[in-house]
Amino acid sequence: MKAARLHAAGDLRVEDVPSPGEPAPGWVRLKVTAAGICGSDLHNFRTGQWISRAPSVVGHEFAGEVTAVGAGVSQFALGDRVVADSRFWCGECPACQAGRHNVCARLGFVGEICDGGFAEETQLPARLLVRHDPTLDPAIAAMAEPLAVALHAVRRLAAPAAAPVLIA
Repeated sequence: MKAARLHAAGDLRVEDVPSPGEPAPGWVRLKVTAAGICGSDLHNFRTGQWISRAPSVVGHEFAGEVTAVGAGVSQFALGDRVVADSRFWCGECPACQAGRHNVCARLGFVGEICDGGFAEETQLPARLLVRHDPTLDPAIAAMAEPLAVALHAVRRLAAPAAAPVLIA
């Protein structure tokens, strides 16, 4: 399959790589249906700041279709349409156990510590996936992560209902 892999700062290559194969227990294999390029992807390409292993398939803003599920995965079925949480959290540390995945002791990001969505296929832990309506255009679904960031900012603002807001 084709995949965009980051080897070093400024060194991104589209390469032929093996398909991911059968997913491990708790993991899901996806056919990537759409992917977006984030500003952090560009920053990492330019600076290499978040390269923790190389080469790695980059891309954390993507939508996909479930093509296989590992043992123990019951919440997803073949053909489900999903998007991924860009944060790769462990699920085991005290913060994760308390539901505070954003401060996971081993927090990393999809496309950094595991392969991301700039490939024909990828695999992720089922815990990172969110099902979406299958009628939603994959190009729109792939924008779930930037939309979540914007919604989080609006909620943190907590402007009273009907209050004027200036967006510059």
